[in-house]
Parts: sequence; C-alpha cells; structure tokens
Amino acid sequence: MAMMVTPLSMLAQSADSTRTQYVETFHDYFFLWPLLKQRSTSFEVRRADNKGQALTFRPNNAFTGGLGLYLFELGVEVTFAIPIDEKKTALYGTSHAFDLQVNLLTKHWGADVFYQRYGGFYLTDSDNPVPANTPYPQRPDLVTENFGINGIYFFNKKKFSFRSAYNFAERQKKSAGSFLLAGTLNSYHLETDSVLYGKRYQPLFGKDSDTKEFRSTSFSVAPGYSYTLIVGNFFLNGALSVGPALYFVEYNVQGVTGQVQKVNSFSDLRVGFGYNGARFFSGVTFAIQSRNVRMNEVQLTASSSTFRLLVGYRFREVGILKKRAVDFLPHRKQK
Repeated sequence: MAMMVTPLSMLAQSADSTRTQYVETFHDYFFLWPLLKQRSTSFEVRRADNKGQALTFRPNNAFTGGLGLYLFELGVEVTFAIPIDEKKTALYGTSHAFDLQVNLLTKHWGADVFYQRYGGFYLTDSDNPVPANTPYPQRPDLVTENFGINGIYFFNKKKFSFRSAYNFAERQKKSAGSFLLAGTLNSYHLETDSVLYGKRYQPLFGKDSDTKEFRSTSFSVAPGYSYTLIVGNFFLNGALSVGPALYFVEYNVQGVTGQVQKVNSFSDLRVGFGYNGARFFSGVTFAIQSRNVRMNEVQLTASSSTFRLLVGYRFREVGILKKRAVDFLPHRKQK
C-alpha cells in the first residue's frame, strides 16, 4: 500500500492560490476618503411580556463629516460634528455626546473597543404619537454610558473578505460567505436626576416606573454568518450574529437597590453595499448591536448604531509610504 504525503508548503500555496481567485489585496496603495458618519445610542422600554406600548429614548445627535486615511496598513478616520439647526433642537432638545471607537480589522478577524457617553434624550411613546411640529418630551437629566469590547472571527479564510466591504483594504472578486463567531464584553449604565418613567406609566410598569438608575454588565457569544454578493465591481454584504448573553444587573427603584442575574440575548447586524474598483471605491455601511435585559416587569433593549457613507481613491505608494506599521517598531538586538 502506497501513501502520499502533501508537504505543508504545497498546502499553503494552494490556499493562497484559492484566495487570490476570490480576494484582491492592495499592498502597494494608500487610500483617502471623505466621509459622512453618525454614531448613536438609544434604548427602548416595554413590559417583559411584550404587551402594551413601547417607550423609546433617543439623543438628538448630529452627523459628523471628515476624512479617512489608510496608510502603513492602518486606517484612521477624523470627523467633526455638523451643527444641528435650531428648529430641530426645539423639537428634540439638546444632547451632549462623547463617542470614541478604535477598530482593528484583519483578513480573518476583527476587534473594536468603544466608549459612549450621551446626555439629553427625547421620548417617543408608541401609543401617544407627538403631533407634527410639536416638541417631544425631553429629558436633559438622563445620562447613559456604554463601554464595550467586541471581537469577531471568520472561518472561511480562503474565499471570504469581510474588510473588503467595510474598510476597503481588499476587494472581493467573487461572491462568497463565511460562518463567524462574535463575542462581546459590555458595561451599560443609565442614570437620571428624577424617575425614568414616572406616575403616568405606573399602571404599565408597576413599581419599575420609579427607576432612577440602571447598570448591566454582560458577556455574550454569538454565532452567525456573513455573505457578500458580487455583481461586477458592485457588492452587497450582510452579516448577522445572534446568541445568548449573561447579564449582571443592578438597579435603583424608589431608593431601594437590587441585583439580578439573567441570561438573555445579544444580536449584531451589519450591512454594507457600494462599489469597489481597482482605484475608486464608495460605500454605505450600517451596523447595529442590541442587548435585551429583563428587570422585574420591564424589558430594556439598548442599541448602539453606526451609519457611514464614504467615497475614496487608492494612490500608488512611493518611498517611505511603502513601509508598514511594524517597520517602525524598534527591532531587538541579536544576542
């Protein structure tokens, strides 16, 4: 009986060959792109049995505009707030936002760390819509903090490129998809000077209507799938992961603190579409993460979303621009 052994080097070459048929990498280019961006956070409150109206609190935050750069295999975006007109401020109130996010997206995995602090929200009630051109109920005293670390891993290393649709460091040449595994560690804190809902909603939420502070720490693991459809140089990508989340909840109701541990759900949805050519590229991306937490008779859904519109161009690297970020690190001396 004869047995043939394939060298590891040949297997690696085969994998690389397959990937080049599906994915193009732009090693010798740097990218510039102007962009329009909006990051926001909101939360919805309803009865745990999903009956009755939903109360949704949203900030009145502006879009930001700026410039992005991909150089030395690192991507950086700098944006500045676009002023909100006075009429919109009169309707929705004034919000103060601090939003910091750091992203890292490689061929096979991605990670991001974020911190959001928002102050000033307006309220929408599904059963009591506000008439046109009438100011919404406003809560300038309401403050939320959202801090988290997200990670995502893609199993199809040979044919699929997630970053081709989101940071354009690569280009997907043929339609392909990949199973994925997402994980997150998150801390969410909500606090008000007065009660969150008040006596008006006491028949609906019971004693939870007097909530003044809420904090949850969660850990979640969510399997999912992502697929990119290619038509010429146009692409459409969707990625969805859903899984269980373990929550540690602390709350303050009527001056009394309480703690609960719950297993609930976490979801991460991302959509991107646009054009990705050899030099010119453009795209629209939208991502939203949602966490469902139950506290006594109330279910709270906290969401964090990002909208991004960009148009960019790739330039040929010359001189020092051909270096990579690792080339600037000090090398250890040989012993």
